[in-house]
Amino acid sequence: MAGTTTHSKTVALDDERLDSLSVRANINPLLKPLASLKFTVVLFALAIVLVLIGTLAQAQDDIWQVMDDYFRTAIAWVPLKVLFPPSFFPGWDIPESLRISETVSLPLTFPFPGGWLIGGLMGINLLAAHGIRFKLQAKGSQRIAGFALLAVGMFVTWLVIASGTNQAGFSIAPKLEWKTLWYLSLAGLGAAWLGTGYALFQVGTQRKLLCWALAIVNVSIGGLFLYYVFQPDAGFLGESEMRILWQLIKASFAGVVLLGGCLLLFKKRGGIVLLHWGIALLMFNELYVGLTNEEAQLTVSENQTANFVRDIREVELAVIDPSGKETDDVVVIPKSMLKTGAKIKHEFLPFDIEVVKFLQNSNARKLKPGEKTPATAGVGQQWTVDEAKASTGADSNSSVDLTSAYLKFTDKKTGEELGTYLVGLFLSNVDFSDSVAAPDGKAYDVAMRFKRTYKDYQVTLLDVRKDDYLGTDTPRNYSSNIQLVDKSRKVDREVKIWMNNPLRFAGETFYQSGYFQDPRTGTETTTLQVVSNPGWMIPYVCCMIVVIGMLAQFGMVLIRFMDRQSRPVAAAKAVEKSSSKTDDDGVLPPLEEPDKTLAGMAAQWFPVLIVGICALYLLRVSMPPRTAEGEMDLYAFGKLPLVFEGRVKPFDTLARNSMRIISNKQDFKDNNVKRQPAIRWFLDVAAGTDAAEEHRVFRIENLEVQQNLGLKPRKGYLYSLSELRPKAVEFNEQVDKAREVSRDQGAEHLSVFQRKVLELDKRVRRYTLLQAAFVAAEFPPLPTEEEFKNNREAAMKTLMLTKEVLERARAANQALSRMQPPRSVPTPQDEEATGDGWEPFSMAWVNYFMTVDLQREAGNPATAALKGIFDAYKAGDAKAFNRGVEDYNELLATERPVDYRPAKVNAEAWFNHASPFYYSAALYILAFVLTALSWLGWTRPFNRAAFWLIVLLCGVQMAAVIMRMYISGRPPVTNLYSSAVFIGLAAVLMGIVLELIFKIGVGNVIASTAGFVSLGIAHMLSNDGDTIGVLQAVLDTQFWLATHVVCITLGYATTFVAGMLGLIYVIWGVFTTTFTPQNSKTMSRMIYGTVCFALFFSFFGTVLGGLWADDSWGRFWGWDPKENGALIIVLWNALILHARWGGMVKDRGLAMLAIFGNIVTAWSWFGVNELGIGLHSYGFTDGVLKALAMFWVSQMAVILLGAIPRNKWRSAA
Repeated sequence: MAGTTTHSKTVALDDERLDSLSVRANINPLLKPLASLKFTVVLFALAIVLVLIGTLAQAQDDIWQVMDDYFRTAIAWVPLKVLFPPSFFPGWDIPESLRISETVSLPLTFPFPGGWLIGGLMGINLLAAHGIRFKLQAKGSQRIAGFALLAVGMFVTWLVIASGTNQAGFSIAPKLEWKTLWYLSLAGLGAAWLGTGYALFQVGTQRKLLCWALAIVNVSIGGLFLYYVFQPDAGFLGESEMRILWQLIKASFAGVVLLGGCLLLFKKRGGIVLLHWGIALLMFNELYVGLTNEEAQLTVSENQTANFVRDIREVELAVIDPSGKETDDVVVIPKSMLKTGAKIKHEFLPFDIEVVKFLQNSNARKLKPGEKTPATAGVGQQWTVDEAKASTGADSNSSVDLTSAYLKFTDKKTGEELGTYLVGLFLSNVDFSDSVAAPDGKAYDVAMRFKRTYKDYQVTLLDVRKDDYLGTDTPRNYSSNIQLVDKSRKVDREVKIWMNNPLRFAGETFYQSGYFQDPRTGTETTTLQVVSNPGWMIPYVCCMIVVIGMLAQFGMVLIRFMDRQSRPVAAAKAVEKSSSKTDDDGVLPPLEEPDKTLAGMAAQWFPVLIVGICALYLLRVSMPPRTAEGEMDLYAFGKLPLVFEGRVKPFDTLARNSMRIISNKQDFKDNNVKRQPAIRWFLDVAAGTDAAEEHRVFRIENLEVQQNLGLKPRKGYLYSLSELRPKAVEFNEQVDKAREVSRDQGAEHLSVFQRKVLELDKRVRRYTLLQAAFVAAEFPPLPTEEEFKNNREAAMKTLMLTKEVLERARAANQALSRMQPPRSVPTPQDEEATGDGWEPFSMAWVNYFMTVDLQREAGNPATAALKGIFDAYKAGDAKAFNRGVEDYNELLATERPVDYRPAKVNAEAWFNHASPFYYSAALYILAFVLTALSWLGWTRPFNRAAFWLIVLLCGVQMAAVIMRMYISGRPPVTNLYSSAVFIGLAAVLMGIVLELIFKIGVGNVIASTAGFVSLGIAHMLSNDGDTIGVLQAVLDTQFWLATHVVCITLGYATTFVAGMLGLIYVIWGVFTTTFTPQNSKTMSRMIYGTVCFALFFSFFGTVLGGLWADDSWGRFWGWDPKENGALIIVLWNALILHARWGGMVKDRGLAMLAIFGNIVTAWSWFGVNELGIGLHSYGFTDGVLKALAMFWVSQMAVILLGAIPRNKWRSAA
């Protein structure tokens, strides 16, 4: 009986299993196409194209319209003209439709899958893939433990997301003080240092690659830990940064718990399962945001209270009855009803309204005499509006449309006309509205305004501040002290909000957005961005879940790879050890006897000789110049401080940057064709010497501009100011015309001639700014008492002349103060001192003359010292010049000016002279030549010389980057210039690592090429001026610069390195016979590993950028062009990996896809800037578009070369 029962039960279980397998067998054929990696790759490709189209569309359409039309829709209808942005195709007028006949036209649009459709299909693909390919590998108790840990992780994740706000509505801060949390973070960093040290000790020297990797990680963590420990004040991140770190710590904890569950359930695939879940949650967040988030602005003046927010994307027409005793009665007409020709009738309205003319964007101006206007009453009889191009919403100047309309009001009963009025947003800026007299006897205010939403809380502005950088009106920070009152939540508290430190309350976040001071009344007003985003913690959690998943997945792959690479070495050592005749097992095998022949000695010492010579050369060029007896010490003068563009810098920096702007060079040739430093040219200008206007420093390449100025073409394209003066009037007329075109039609409509005219105008203006800031007014000597007695009339004439010179000088200085000039004279600081502690020399000299000569009081000694230096230079008195510089330095040491740090200023002056990037770029060429020579013979010596030279140059470049960080007080990347330098450094380091691992010379090629090209790009970018410039207020945050910007730049670098490896693969294979199948496999592994790193850094950097955006203006993902460019890189790297995993490409296909990654990265790095739009676009750079086009064509050419059948390659012969 028992046996029968057991048997029947077993049969029943088998039947259930068979049923389950049968169901799976029926479902799998349906899920398999949806789970296909080929389908994934197609979706990635569609997403890339859609993001690119959405980016291009922002050149013509509002960002919010683009989001609705392309990203938050199932099907996007793409106008053909979107693919031809005006900045890329100036003069191309692509019509919106093709007219077939007088009544029929064909829209030039095509359908494309929208964001929601692609996102939905990606979600289905992800779920199907996990249903088929990602099977549970745990059994029994391990499976139960895995699910339990996963449940705990999900609960922790929910707690982290829910911790965004508390019951009172405020975001939850940790129970600990921020300082305490910081010390705990340091303790964690120290523990990680000790942990990696222990792991390093356990690994030993047998697994060489893993040992090196752990050593690098250990040294990096240890260096960071020791820096923060020994510089606690400088190291403490601050409250704003600690708040972000706390959120990331919480999200990381949730991610680690989830990873533990995934590893138990899915074993080696646990990391990829986790990162997929994070991606799915991130996609859900974008859908959730698109459906629920609301954005608005709260604008309030000091000592005023506001209880409503405004949506600047929407307008409404308000008809206001102000006759109520306590409240106004308001009828609001939405924008959707305000269309030209529309007639608006409603029972709540006291009159009927006809929209005579509606303008989405307009410019207001005064009516000209005799000019006709549709308005018959109100402000429209003095003012009119001209239609203007609608703003895109992603403009770098953050402009908004100033909507206007002409409205006709009529009696509802009789139809009698009450008047036609002009209403517009330009009137709301002055709180003005027209009153319309209705038949009921009341006067109603009518105003066009932004859409309002009234809130339960009210905000009173107690104080608002705008902190500017030294000597500029560039904001460094905005901050607002507000009183927040919400009776429904029993909240009444004072709160401070500043840039990158928002207030989170009641499911909304308040971000410091803007500042305005009324020039008439001085009233200060703040603008707070108010965003409804209750799920704001979701992106933080998603970010860390994906990053932890990637670290786990790629980390395990990396460890296995390094273990495999170490096995041959370990095996060889084991063989040698077993055959060694020694009793001591710990003794290593004897070293190979050195080759003592002449050829062997030459091979050993050649790399040492090359590297030694290059090191001595770099040391020599970095030594400060020596001044011969009887010569002026220009280097010492160049180290003197001044303030310009927001920071204290040496005179030498101002001279070099000005010379770069004017001539694209750092030096010039004098009349004797002798090369001279920029500081000598600067002194000629500042001292007002006759030679200043004769120096050929103005670069004019355009032939039309040369002809306009009456100049003859000249080798070098350099001309003097004296050569430009005869045609100055005609040139200024062309400048005015070019500016008019740029203002009215946009910069993209400028002709090449007009661009070059404006470029030359910029150069001339820099020269005239220096003249105005430094050339001192020449005051005639005041007459003495004796001269008055002897000849009173002559003395009075001298006094009147002095008065005229003084008035002209003061008027010039007043104009100069609006130009934010260089400020070279420190002013005495005492309790009564005003200003920022520095003033321009020309202004200081006028004040000195008035104080000393007119008021007979003591003047500013710094002014007298600088005047003496300039006079000595003009007179050619080297002794007096050098003595004046020494005396001035002593004065600065006695009374240190505001923000002056001598060590930093001196370091910058030395850095300018040493030019480590310039000389390193030249030596990278030598490294490449040595590598190329190794292909022809004497391979090992040439390769070793190239490798160690690259290591030397990498060290120099790294030291230079660190010095720039010291000078600027910032992380390594803050602008385009520093991004080029850092990308080059990262690529060189990766080339060194590749060469250490594979030892086939490819790493040397990568490092030398990347070093030279990146530093060459940086050199070209330096022509824009100061490469260590100050940052806009929203960018002034050390934490995000050190995390997001560094990570995204590393993503650029790794993607470029993968592309360079692809280039080497194709060129090596097509043109040589030495490219073996083993080389193909090795190159493929190099590309694959590099793409994995590229995906990690690009994703982490991109999402961190989204978190920064959320922390700055409340939008995790705003589809800004620069954000989109970064997203395209992430999607492309993901596409490459999935194509490889899906077997769609093999070694050659992988290389070709990696090459296309160069095109994608170049687009993100430089291409989006050429659109001239974006909240953090760096702006159009002349000449870059042509260079980009040439680069893209070259990459496509190599890709096509790689598409040649493999059997046609030389390596296949």
